[in-house]
This record gives sequence, C-alpha cells and structure tokens, in this order.
Amino acid sequence: MAYKDGQDLILGFVEEGNFLALGHSTGCKISRSSETGDRVTKEQSAGKFKEKYVKSLAVSISADGFQYDYGTAAERGYPKLKQIWKSAMPVTLRWLERGESEYEQGSFIITSLDDDGQAGDDRKYSVTFENSGAVTDGTDSGDGSGSGNGLSV
Repeated sequence: MAYKDGQDLILGFVEEGNFLALGHSTGCKISRSSETGDRVTKEQSAGKFKEKYVKSLAVSISADGFQYDYGTAAERGYPKLKQIWKSAMPVTLRWLERGESEYEQGSFIITSLDDDGQAGDDRKYSVTFENSGAVTDGTDSGDGSGSGNGLSV
C-alpha cells in the first residue's frame, strides 16, 4: 500500500461526453455532508436519547489554481469558470484519480468564484461548487467513444 498523491485527484467539466480537466489547478477539495434530523418517540424520550436519520446528502467542491489565458487553458480555467458563473446554469463536473477508470460526477452550480491578484505574485482563482441533484458513480468505457472519461489534461 502507498500514500495517494494529491495531484492525482483530477476535477473537470464534461462537455459533449468528453472530460476536460480544470486548467492550471493547484488544489481540489471534495466535501461530502449529510443533513440529519432527530426522531424522538415517547419510548426513546424516557432515556433521553434521540434517533438520527439522514434527510439529504450534499457534495461541495472547492478548487483553486493559476490564471492563464492562452490556448486550451482559457477554455478550462478562470475564463471558463467565469462564463459558467455568468450563465447561472448548472454544469456537469467529474472527478477521478489519474490513471483510474472509476469516477464520480453530477450537476453543480458555482456558489462562489474569486479572482485573486496580489502585487508581486501570480494571479490566482478559487471556485466553489455545490451539487444540484444526484452525484453518481461511473466507469470509463475505455473504447474511445467519449462516453468514458476521455481524459484530456
């Protein structure tokens, strides 16, 4: 067994069946959470313990990277994120581990998009997505049809 390398977690967009990795990304964090409720019956209240249940599941994704406006990076980096945010429409995101065929994907909306330009430093972006509907598991078909991950980094 070996430790997993953080740079192998790849996040990207799915467009026309093809996976396009987020350009010049330096970090990615995927947070899974559960909204819970309490269920108390007359029998349970005597013992002061509550029964928990899951009301809903949520996935939040945050990523950051360097801004770069040349070639395909402009199609996958900050300019693309800004375009998606302005559209106010969901986008299909997919994430996987580099070299693996299993992935997760779902429809997400951008809840925040930051443009960070400090004097004497590279300009950076950070973005946060929240799911809009189910997040599903999948496996790359590997047949070159574009129905799999079609990984393009």
